[in-house]
Amino acid sequence: MKSLTLLSVSLAFISAVAQDPLTIFHQTGRLPAGCVSGYTAGTDTVLLTIPYTYTQVLSIIGDYQNLTWSGNPKNTVTLNGTDNTVGTARTYDTAGAHVIETITVYDKPANGPYNEVHTLAPLSVPAANVSFYADYDGTTATPVCNGAATAFNFTANFCATNATLTAAILHMIHLTDAETVGVFLGGQNFTTCEAINSTMTSSSSTGTRSAPAATFTGGVGTISASALLAAIGSLAALVL
Repeated sequence: MKSLTLLSVSLAFISAVAQDPLTIFHQTGRLPAGCVSGYTAGTDTVLLTIPYTYTQVLSIIGDYQNLTWSGNPKNTVTLNGTDNTVGTARTYDTAGAHVIETITVYDKPANGPYNEVHTLAPLSVPAANVSFYADYDGTTATPVCNGAATAFNFTANFCATNATLTAAILHMIHLTDAETVGVFLGGQNFTTCEAINSTMTSSSSTGTRSAPAATFTGGVGTISASALLAAIGSLAALVL
């Protein structure tokens, strides 16, 4: 009887390991097909428009290795291949998590829209006691208001041990990312297309049109890894 109990425990352990998303990823180089046992599906979308041109926005987000606008200082993100190329993965650490994101779609036409999609390898966020992975984590940037502004869409489809908490974490991160791009470009808030175009027309007619905000030349994110870690911990306390 004792041997049968040990065998049962051993088989249960082997089964659990076989279903572990991180184990599957390291053994196959791929994400699990769908959500494994203990994980549920979730999605989150962040929509935000900033009053800066598509060209200005791309000067910040148009380099896959540059994540200063997401709180990762220069030279903290490594690539395993060519920048801005399908199949290339970037690796970095943030908020106690080891992140691996592999490009599946990359399109950066001169006149927009920008479309970058990557997978997110299984990871754990200790501060929130949650694990998740994503087969779709996409960013689009589309010129709007006759080119005077840019509309962001951050959408992630994921599997998580706590889908509600993961959606809240990703929403906070992506919203902060979009807002940080605006901060880097001057910190102006979007109101309406009419307001932007009216201001541009008025300034042009009086000969006092302001020069567009300078493109990004460097800097650090508005939220540090330690601040992000604290924010995630507080968020987890509210959700759980």
